[in-house]
Amino acid sequence: MTHLECKVTSCAHYQAGRCALPGIHVSGNNADTSSQTCCASYEEKRGQAPMNQAGGHAGSSSSIRCEAGRCQYNCQGSCEASNVCVDCCCGNVTNKSETECSTFSCR
Repeated sequence: MTHLECKVTSCAHYQAGRCALPGIHVSGNNADTSSQTCCASYEEKRGQAPMNQAGGHAGSSSSIRCEAGRCQYNCQGSCEASNVCVDCCCGNVTNKSETECSTFSCR
């Protein structure tokens, strides 16, 4: 399992710098840079609910299914990095294409 940090506060699964999902999916099959990846599990937060829409609780670790085949941490579709950060590539994220796996490192 990977320690997953999340900086995408507009995501329904965001909870105090972490993700409330037990696992996420990172896409970016042909990515050469982190900006070409995204968190495919992103869902825009709706309303002002104090808890995320999923109703889960952020944990200290997550499993990460990864399609970024050129990333040095990808091992047969799973992320093997010990720490991963999902971040924003713009100021006001409203869809998954505006997120990125900032831990991505091209082989």
